Amino acid sequence: MIQKYVGDIAAQMKIQLSQVSVVEGRKVGCLDVHLLNITSGGRLVSVLVYQSELDKLQIGERCDKLESRIRSALSGLQVLPEP
Repeated sequence: MIQKYVGDIAAQMKIQLSQVSVVEGRKVGCLDVHLLNITSGGRLVSVLVYQSELDKLQIGERCDKLESRIRSALSGLQVLPEP
């Protein structure tokens, strides 16, 4: 679900993703937060995703703060053209 959401935002930004993965917070002792790793062209960015945000996405609610954080992270993947 989150992978498709990130993929849709990346497509809007014209970024081709290599991989989107989620590290569950439980594995590192955090029950309400996850780490979202996004890879494109050998570059990696990470975003914190709260469980409440995933719950909202699951039921179809908008989550503007999450979208903003994802867009910000994806902008770090955009490759600027050589001058």
